[in-house]
Amino acid sequence: MTEFLDFNFSTADEIGKVLAQRLKALRVQKEIAQADMAERMGVSRSTLNTLENTGKASVTSWIKLVQCLGQEAQLQPLFKPLITSIADMAKQQQPARQRVTRKRLRPGVKP
Repeated sequence: MTEFLDFNFSTADEIGKVLAQRLKALRVQKEIAQADMAERMGVSRSTLNTLENTGKASVTSWIKLVQCLGQEAQLQPLFKPLITSIADMAKQQQPARQRVTRKRLRPGVKP
């Protein structure tokens, strides 16, 4: 069973473990064996086992698991910039600033 955890007061390891428990519960609810899920994800069963029990895995493995469980829509709102004003909205619509590489000066030459 998954536990309730206030992420505001949790460590990264605690959050990872709770999220992994939730995904494991969803996999079990869908009656998908761990070996079958690992095959769908393209990872070893031990990789999936580690992810589900500790929450530790690559971001790619996490995303593959979420996708195989049909939960990718829940990733959509993650990390979107908050728009709290019209000024924020205008900033979001401006094209990203392009950086120009600096010209390197030869030794002994002053700018």
